[in-house]
Amino acid sequence: MFRTGPFHTALRAAIAARGLSLERLRDRLAARGHAVSVSTLSNWQRGVGRPRRPESLRAVAALESLLALPEGTLVRLLREPAPRGRGGGFSPGTPRPAARRLRAALGAPEDPGVDLLAFQDDVTVTGAGWVVRARIVLRARRPGVDRYAVLLHTHSGALPDIRPGRDCVLGRGATDPESALTGTELLFPALCPGETFPLEYEVRARLPEPYYGRWFPAAGARLELTLRFAPEAAAREAHRIWRLDAHSTHKDLERLRLLPLLDVPGGSLVHLADSDVVPGFHGVRWAR
Repeated sequence: MFRTGPFHTALRAAIAARGLSLERLRDRLAARGHAVSVSTLSNWQRGVGRPRRPESLRAVAALESLLALPEGTLVRLLREPAPRGRGGGFSPGTPRPAARRLRAALGAPEDPGVDLLAFQDDVTVTGAGWVVRARIVLRARRPGVDRYAVLLHTHSGALPDIRPGRDCVLGRGATDPESALTGTELLFPALCPGETFPLEYEVRARLPEPYYGRWFPAAGARLELTLRFAPEAAAREAHRIWRLDAHSTHKDLERLRLLPLLDVPGGSLVHLADSDVVPGFHGVRWAR
């Protein structure tokens, strides 16, 4: 890893091996005369930012010393081209103008009045399509919040079916076939400010797109994503992907190892966990 990179993977591994928090790294760099914020260090180790300026490269050299790495280990990796996404205009996610129209059709405000604290998605990919079991932890910012609109977009045009999970019921629904967008309102008990609620729902669809992910409008949420591939839909490789906004193409952040399913011969699993995501679209793409 330290010989082949990429840079962000090597940096993250070195930080984990030393057991240092990003706050302590920031303080130790500052003591050596390098002003680097925690958010910048976080972006470097996630692959969503890359040191380029001379002062940043000097800070990377100092990191090598602080992380007990041989001189030049990280700086050398920065001479390699940054990982790039594959071509073809791959653009996952929900188109914003269409999403605004659909929210209006649902009567859902742009600000739902909740903070999104955590997302847990369990996705099963078979020869017949997908089944997604999703769980979102919400925290109310205002009194009386009792609903949340779930919007889903596909490039295939095959609109998925959204079903309520435990402890919630269906509200209004709307579709925009031209934009391949569907939305469903999920209703739950009215919350007081500061109260949290685990919103669960299920998505069933026959979708040919070889990726799955979510948009995160703000930093700080937790993401846990599990993808299980049935034998008839076996994946050959999988990559974590990220894109900043609808105007940028996706970027491969790292290759993920496919683990065998011991209870399903020929099946495989990919797991991704991130306790502090940066804004943008986060997900996994795969190839068969």
